[in-house]
Amino acid sequence: MKRSILAVTLAAGLVPVSCSQTDVAAPEYVVGIKFDQPGLSVMDNGKPRGFDVEIANYIAGHLGTEPGEITWVEAPTSKREELLRGGDVDFVVGSYSITAERLRQVAFAGPYFIAGQDLLVREDETTIDRPEDLGGRTVCTVTGSTSADKIKRDFAATANLITRETYSSCVDDLLADRVDAVTADDVVLAGYAAQSPAELRVVGHPFTRERYGVGVRKGDTELQSKITTAIRAMIADGAWDRAIQTHIAPSGYTPHPAPPVFTATDAQILPADPATLDPALVQTVHQLTEAANTQQWETFDSMICPEASPAVSSFVMQYTPKYDDHLGPEVKDSDFQHTTTGIAQHTPDSATFLARETFTNIPAKYRQYFKDIDYTATMTRRDGQWQMCGLAADFVES
Repeated sequence: MKRSILAVTLAAGLVPVSCSQTDVAAPEYVVGIKFDQPGLSVMDNGKPRGFDVEIANYIAGHLGTEPGEITWVEAPTSKREELLRGGDVDFVVGSYSITAERLRQVAFAGPYFIAGQDLLVREDETTIDRPEDLGGRTVCTVTGSTSADKIKRDFAATANLITRETYSSCVDDLLADRVDAVTADDVVLAGYAAQSPAELRVVGHPFTRERYGVGVRKGDTELQSKITTAIRAMIADGAWDRAIQTHIAPSGYTPHPAPPVFTATDAQILPADPATLDPALVQTVHQLTEAANTQQWETFDSMICPEASPAVSSFVMQYTPKYDDHLGPEVKDSDFQHTTTGIAQHTPDSATFLARETFTNIPAKYRQYFKDIDYTATMTRRDGQWQMCGLAADFVES
């Protein structure tokens, strides 16, 4: 949607942008964000600032909107789907985790950030270091979040749960000793801890992986695709890293590298007739898969384009349980298996293949941390040799 009258209705006091001197108005977008998440998005004297705000601004610019021509609408966790379904916003950038349940209601572009659920406690708290320590304790999260439910279901069945409309209200309760912990994504909690470093700390034991996506109305594949393209461009041109350094790094939080950006509709590859494929391509794909499954990483790396090798290696290591720094011994018996599910050759020298990584022997409570992964790899033939020159990925939501 590109509108001005509705935008003014939704955000009283904001003046619609006038047409340019050429009388051709730039498109106006209404964007939902959080108003109370330090580092991600806060309202400061009527103007939003934060990493999510930078994401939204970049997307809007990519869509043709000039600076200042966005109308910002508060999108609390419990209202995001309602705002999108009702057409009250064009898209939502608000620490919006992509989940199977939400995918039934809205669509997502991205992801643009990877976070993990963690705990915020008082600085002098010595008995809470992980979610299993919350039995009999009171935990606060926001209405519409699944964070506290996961703690009660998988880690501490006797935890007492309370909800508030905003995370800032939960933090107020924590500072006033009305609750024992606040649970939310680690990047959100780090922003609050940075505001009160003498009083609050993040436990530092993330137990889920949360992909932040940009929410759009279900079925709006055109906008979804354009936003995903914008996110890819923001990562590629360095604007993503600059936004991290400006808004996230000051809290002391160390983020994951930029995620491979993926939209499910990008990867509809049907298995091809092997007779139509270059046999050398098929052989290389099978060799890549076998090298990953047997963890022959030097062999795997030898089949990666040199310019793509650092990013691909970092991603593969990050999502292999035995190399994870957070869980360590708790997933020591886990395993994984890569299976190629489709190959498509586009030209004599370019191709794509899909693979799924399935994890086994993962403790049930960590299945939201180690979800199965769908990979989309781009292949290029150089000097007669096929190499993998790009990798996108998406966690399997079911």
